[in-house]
Amino acid sequence: MSLINAIQQYLELISSYPFVLQVALYFIFFNSITAITFVASIYLIRGRKDKEEKIEEELYPLQRKFVTERLANEEILISENILNDYTEEIGKLNNKTYAPLITAVEDLIKTDAGIIENKNYRNIIKGLKIEEYLIKKLDFSNTRERLRTFQSLSILDLTVPDSSILPHTYSKNPFLRKESRSSYLAISNHDPFKFFDQQDNNLNFWDQINLLEQLEAHHKHNLPNFSKWILYSKNNSQLSFIIKAVAYFNQSISVPSLINLIDTEDHEIRKEAIIALGEMRVFEVEDKLKTIYYHQPVICQNAIIEAILSINSGNSLDFLKSIYTGANNLDTKKLIAEVIYKYSTDGKIYIENLYTNETGFNRLIIEHIKNPLIPSRLKSARKNLRRPTTQIEEQYNHNNLNFSI
Repeated sequence: MSLINAIQQYLELISSYPFVLQVALYFIFFNSITAITFVASIYLIRGRKDKEEKIEEELYPLQRKFVTERLANEEILISENILNDYTEEIGKLNNKTYAPLITAVEDLIKTDAGIIENKNYRNIIKGLKIEEYLIKKLDFSNTRERLRTFQSLSILDLTVPDSSILPHTYSKNPFLRKESRSSYLAISNHDPFKFFDQQDNNLNFWDQINLLEQLEAHHKHNLPNFSKWILYSKNNSQLSFIIKAVAYFNQSISVPSLINLIDTEDHEIRKEAIIALGEMRVFEVEDKLKTIYYHQPVICQNAIIEAILSINSGNSLDFLKSIYTGANNLDTKKLIAEVIYKYSTDGKIYIENLYTNETGFNRLIIEHIKNPLIPSRLKSARKNLRRPTTQIEEQYNHNNLNFSI
């Protein structure tokens, strides 16, 4: 009560001052209240956050051990018993305790993706009601939490009803819309590829990585025929991704559609198609690529040079020598020289002979391609992919590399 009395006295005192001072004092009073409220809110939020982090630190190792032990069990476990065991050993599951549990399961999967195929994995997920919890979060969370939930559903290899996903795939929030459409590939139990039919999927570099990982993780053995999107897609960023996916999964049924793209008017799409055909070692396009080389922009010429190396038929060394001699762009000249050097034993001998006769920039170019320590676009051959994202990442790096001497 003393605080209320003090405030009343302060307000009565203010009324006795001139108008200008009253305004100033009221301003100070309300700003002081606002500052106190703000500091108190920060303190409460920080305290709640510290409490949640403490709970997670205590629960995470126990939850991870619990899940690991059930995965290692040789018998097929009953879902209801799993929840009872969890409650007895660790405690009740609620909003605060689900977070470290889901993180623990995700970390186990990241360590060994084969866990998803474990005979008890689905029963553990069902018994602990993880899928139910995540579906509820899609409906009753903020955007940040929904984004995280989509990622969790994908990592845990869970499928959910379309009715829980579709509202978010048309969200006005571009981040939520992209993440939900990407996750739709993994978690939809109806038509996972439906959004490739949309024309508003503007995919940046990281979007393409995410999508390729989804295809690799969930649909590697059940891919759609990408040809229809190659033929009808009007969105260049999506078309570029589809072309990369065709090459990565070596989908031979889509080769005729890729060959048609050699004649497309868009230089970027033409470049992607040429590189993809090279990576797939489509021998029948090599002669056409050499024929059109002289009439192409630089990015397509470089793509043709790379494709010839990837196809590696052994029939194009003379062509490579001729375009090396006529090249007047240093980046292109370096690329051609490196391709010749890697193309065959005769090509390597040709470059060694050039080195003894060249001077100035041309000699320096050859020194660069012979030195294994100097990075270049071909040092890590794109056709020897080690993981799903490599192809897109290297393409991204290629587009941003500038060769300078």
